[in-house]
Amino acid sequence: MITTKNFRLILVLASIAIALFVSGCMEENLSAEEITSQILDKKNSIQDYSYTMHMTSYIEQKTEEIEYKTMFKRPNMLISTATKPGKQNQNIRILDGEFMWTYFPDTNTVTKIAISNIPEHMKNDYANIIDKFLNDTSVTLLGEENIDGRTTYLLETTPEKMDGYSELPYKTKIWVDQETWMPLKYEIYKSNGNLTMKLEIRELKVNTGIPDSEFKFEVPTSAKMLVLGEEE
Repeated sequence: MITTKNFRLILVLASIAIALFVSGCMEENLSAEEITSQILDKKNSIQDYSYTMHMTSYIEQKTEEIEYKTMFKRPNMLISTATKPGKQNQNIRILDGEFMWTYFPDTNTVTKIAISNIPEHMKNDYANIIDKFLNDTSVTLLGEENIDGRTTYLLETTPEKMDGYSELPYKTKIWVDQETWMPLKYEIYKSNGNLTMKLEIRELKVNTGIPDSEFKFEVPTSAKMLVLGEEE
């Protein structure tokens, strides 16, 4: 099951991918601090984006794979489908500007909640997420590596404060393609050095003019409806 914490982490990582892709800033001899500054400067240029993310998690000697297809449009429209390999059923999450709809096909259940009752990070507004993440981490440029014949910049981020509870991972490595500026891979580590999650982002598109009609949700026939919170 995808927890709220894991979902938030996924949004954070996807946001970094988009910021790096749009910035086009990683010229030769830039420091990690200059790269971070450029990412933050470019954040407001993103109006919509879409991508496919393949996630592999390693928990208690178990490996789980999930693929996400996501579209987002400012200020608060989102559609995201989650599919496990070998399964046809897709969990669907949609924000249509007024409500968040979530469909669970295994139980044929739909939940509905007003956007005003949803935490900010669940709205997938990358501009807010990227601010928090980069302000709370230390970013290091480790060098260059080759992935599948492509030369990449290798970045590493670590939380600046490790005392107490933190929702951020202990360490994250990010490989960014020097030709397309697209992050090709993430690796997320625990404090003991163990790899806990790996992500690959594919088919990333930014500012393509996604129409509002893409975010309309039709309740499946015979689905059980659960309305959460108070609606205005």
